[in-house]
Amino acid sequence: MDVDRHQYTHPLSPMSKKQKNPDKFRFMTEKSIRQEKFELTRWQSAQLRSKLPVGIYWVKLENGRLVQWNWTLLQNFLIDGDGPIHRALVEEYLSTLPKTN
Repeated sequence: MDVDRHQYTHPLSPMSKKQKNPDKFRFMTEKSIRQEKFELTRWQSAQLRSKLPVGIYWVKLENGRLVQWNWTLLQNFLIDGDGPIHRALVEEYLSTLPKTN
């Protein structure tokens, strides 16, 4: 089975049977995002990283050099903004993460 090394599910996302769609909140590199026909320049990426919380919208890998984005949340934020529908989607994503004490 070939796995695209530019896509993965966030390591904190549970992959249990109760989760209906584990790929709904997949993380993708900027290269993969561009392949989805969505241009994201380095400047735009830096601006978004300064605005959006790490760990929810984006993570850094490989010694902090490779940024991966939560494609579902990023796309929804860029298209619809930070309205009630987007905030509900963020809450849905957060509910898929394991609970911490």
